[in-house]
Amino acid sequence: MAESFTAVAPGRICLFGEHQDYLGQPVIAMAIDRVFRIEFTAAPTATAGPFRLHTPDLHGSEGQTLDIHKPHPRSNDDYCWGIARALLDEGFVFPYGGDAVFRSTIPFRAGCSSSSAMSAAWMRLLLEIGEHPERDAYLSDPERVAYLVYKGEKEKFSGAGGMMDQYSCYVGGLLYVYPGGYPGTPATPDRFGVEHLDFVLEHIVLIDSGQPKDTQGVLARASDRARAAVDAARHALPEFDLPTADAAGFPEASGSMPAEARQIVQDHLINRDLCSEGIAVLRSGRLDPARLGAMLNEEHRILSQTVGISTPIIDDLQAACNAAGALGGKINGSGGGGTLFCYAPDPKARENIAEILARQGIRHYAVRKSQGARILRG
Repeated sequence: MAESFTAVAPGRICLFGEHQDYLGQPVIAMAIDRVFRIEFTAAPTATAGPFRLHTPDLHGSEGQTLDIHKPHPRSNDDYCWGIARALLDEGFVFPYGGDAVFRSTIPFRAGCSSSSAMSAAWMRLLLEIGEHPERDAYLSDPERVAYLVYKGEKEKFSGAGGMMDQYSCYVGGLLYVYPGGYPGTPATPDRFGVEHLDFVLEHIVLIDSGQPKDTQGVLARASDRARAAVDAARHALPEFDLPTADAAGFPEASGSMPAEARQIVQDHLINRDLCSEGIAVLRSGRLDPARLGAMLNEEHRILSQTVGISTPIIDDLQAACNAAGALGGKINGSGGGGTLFCYAPDPKARENIAEILARQGIRHYAVRKSQGARILRG
């Protein structure tokens, strides 16, 4: 029978709107050329059977057998089971299993969506071997499939967080991810739409702090605080609406709110406006590098001081990169550790940054925009 191929999906960075999608707000994210790869070899006979998953990049991790037809996952992060179940719910069938070898160049547990990249690559693999009367319609509609990645990775496990990761890793490119549904479907609150941006953003340096993080724990704490603060704003100001509230006038209008909740809402409004400014700039293609850097710095301030997801090490690295000539930068992803990135258009600044990071033994990568989940053969 048998075929062999590789399914690939990219990691991602978030430019603007970080920690906003779980509030139903838009996000600007970019898939990057650090990728998750799954090398698949079909079983020698065409009989439905389990998959054998191999993870040689994880020290001490033995191969595991995955039976996608079992009613329960093997663990609370068995995303391969969740993705398969999302497709089974859609009516897909899988006539054979096989061996799948998982490899990644994405920093692990570092805010670059390595788990969502794995889920996106696994989804693309299963679509390649699955059978369904409308299979071609799924393959031609990446936004539809990205939502299924979200269902398989988050809804099946009641996970925290929004949809940015799954859409970025499956669809790829530079994306504006917004609430309301993707083109051609009714607007619904549980789906996000995607606008593809042609702008080529260069001179991004991704930096791995080396601090592992608790993605779901950090997301749950940050999202709970944000939602509670927004609820407090609605209680104090019955007409309050996060997408439309005036950031400049909010502090005076919210005088009866607790100070901490007021600051959280205020900075989420500023974060919202940074995303709005960012999408306007990227749509126009008229980029002011200094202003972009300042916007990234302001986003980092919000995420560090108010959302509370940065760490002293990441704050120090961000400041050191700016001192070395970067125009700006921010923590990337859910936080509590992981990665940050800086924007450094000046080649000399990038050399200085590389020297500083190398002296500290900090891994770093020049990254650029990447396409989404795909199949490689040969």
